Amino acid sequence: MSERDDAPHDFSRAALQPVSGYQAVAGFLRREMALGRIRPGDRLPPERRLAEQLGVSRETLRQALRILEGSGQIVISRGASGGAFVQDSALDPRLIREEVRTRSAEIGELTEFRSIVESGGAALAAVRRSDADLEAMSQAQQDLAAAVTKAESRIADTDFHIALAEASGNSFIRDAVEEARVRMFEPVDLMSFDFVKESSWHAHEQILEAVRRGDADAADAAMRAHLRTTREEFTRVVES
Repeated sequence: MSERDDAPHDFSRAALQPVSGYQAVAGFLRREMALGRIRPGDRLPPERRLAEQLGVSRETLRQALRILEGSGQIVISRGASGGAFVQDSALDPRLIREEVRTRSAEIGELTEFRSIVESGGAALAAVRRSDADLEAMSQAQQDLAAAVTKAESRIADTDFHIALAEASGNSFIRDAVEEARVRMFEPVDLMSFDFVKESSWHAHEQILEAVRRGDADAADAAMRAHLRTTREEFTRVVES
């Protein structure tokens, strides 16, 4: 467990919406893990508070936590200092790598989808962004530069892409960006995929500068180049 264990995870950064059914609760928590909002070593809030945040009964929450415990994604300990703690994947990396290889076509399609949606979103952001949007993207860049772990890099990367999507002013683009990231990073994260922080930061900086200038064509092109590099990095990991 990490040095963050003494403080339960705060969901204030997540877009909390009521869910129903233990499968939906488990899915929501997995989604937050995939986006990097819940990281290995984080402690989830106490049952009562988390159940209230999610709008479900404590029994529904317990069923969801049992699913995550059974899959090795959390461990539950009892006592005054206990709770539900997020774990690193304990699965055999050889089996995971083979699973990801079988899904490489799907992930390729997701990359293609992201390129189309996010490049269009970047172009819109260059036209529609507000000062608050620029500040959110700049803060994400500062967080990425300061990140020292893969988990910290992942959440800063997610924050940048979501802030950019929100700057587009189109809620469908924002939702599509988040969903595509979840679908892509769930299998990738199981593989101990090393986040290439430096190339991502520089790519983000080019996108941000284009958005700041109001240059829609440059923002579109910079995003396409960024996701093309992401695809190449992923392919090298899978084929190594």
